[in-house]
Amino acid sequence: MPNRATTGTRSRTGCCAPKRFRRPRSRSRTTSLCSRTSTGSAADDRTSRSVAMSPTRRSFLCGAGGSLALSLTGCSALNGNRQAAPGPAGPGGPEKNEVGMGLLASQSSAAAKIAEKDGYFAAQGLTVRMKVFASGPTAFPALLNGELDFVVTNYVSFFQAVAQRTLAAKIIANGNAATENSTVVMAAPDAGIAAPRDLVGKKVGIQQSGSVAELLLRATLQDHGVDQNSVRYLPIKFTDAAAAIASKQIDAAVEIEPFLTQAARTQHLVPVLSLGAGPTADMPLAGCIALDSFIHDHPKTVTAMQKALDQGQAAAADRAKLVEVLPELTGVDAQTVRLLAMDHYPTTLSAPDLQRAITLMQTYAGQAAGLRAETLIVPSPA
Repeated sequence: MPNRATTGTRSRTGCCAPKRFRRPRSRSRTTSLCSRTSTGSAADDRTSRSVAMSPTRRSFLCGAGGSLALSLTGCSALNGNRQAAPGPAGPGGPEKNEVGMGLLASQSSAAAKIAEKDGYFAAQGLTVRMKVFASGPTAFPALLNGELDFVVTNYVSFFQAVAQRTLAAKIIANGNAATENSTVVMAAPDAGIAAPRDLVGKKVGIQQSGSVAELLLRATLQDHGVDQNSVRYLPIKFTDAAAAIASKQIDAAVEIEPFLTQAARTQHLVPVLSLGAGPTADMPLAGCIALDSFIHDHPKTVTAMQKALDQGQAAAADRAKLVEVLPELTGVDAQTVRLLAMDHYPTTLSAPDLQRAITLMQTYAGQAAGLRAETLIVPSPA
């Protein structure tokens, strides 16, 4: 697992970047969340298509070329490259060459966009039709009816659906994990909030009840010796949180990128508490899933998808790669993207790491009882 000091605090330039803060010393550690291995916004429903091309043509084009509101048109809507379609699958190739994939307009889907742009899908004999959704659960119906074969979703929503038996699926690849500066509580500079204890009695926006934002905040408060029930948790979407703070509807809010950088630039909000440190450091946030039935019927297709996404995850360690794909994916301008606190992108599916997310749900929301991460993943190919 990458060093938290480097993954969570990438260098930022520009006078409008959110300032960093010193993490308060924790009073305790939640041991059940500490065990780790090393290792939404509104979006357009129009689609883009990643189509394979020959290595020669791909290298020529790459050498020549270079929420929010998305304008997705034709084959190159989320990808500036024109690519030629792959040939039919060979005996060892994927059972299904053309697959549908649901994305989130956030850092969670960065590896998929890198895999599309840099030809990793094409190299595996895959053509990937991409469709952006406001949240993972809104894509579940399309997954269930066969319109999509893969979906990027946050882990809390996925584990909730599995626990409720509304979804029989498994995780095939990682997405993003929280870093110290990419998931934080934001407040106005004059709010009088400088430490976890200052949130007692305050109204804090948490996206929605039972969301990972709420669970991370509860765990962090407990880690600092603050009664987790002493805060008023209000469902305020990430996109609306900065305005809600400015209008005094709430005192603070959990924010993720790109919204926290936008909040710093437009409303001059400041980070007051990291939710990606201590027992919640490198907490897995999202990943790519497929139905059990699809995994059973298309094992080679799943393996091909895993290989391409794993390459995308590895490439995401290069900040320049993220800067290339996030403007089109999130709708945020390139200047703001360069200021973002980037997430961490694990390259290996780890059952112990994913179990931490389940334990978070069990401890702070009474959800996902009895779930075992090891039964809900398709191991990464060797």
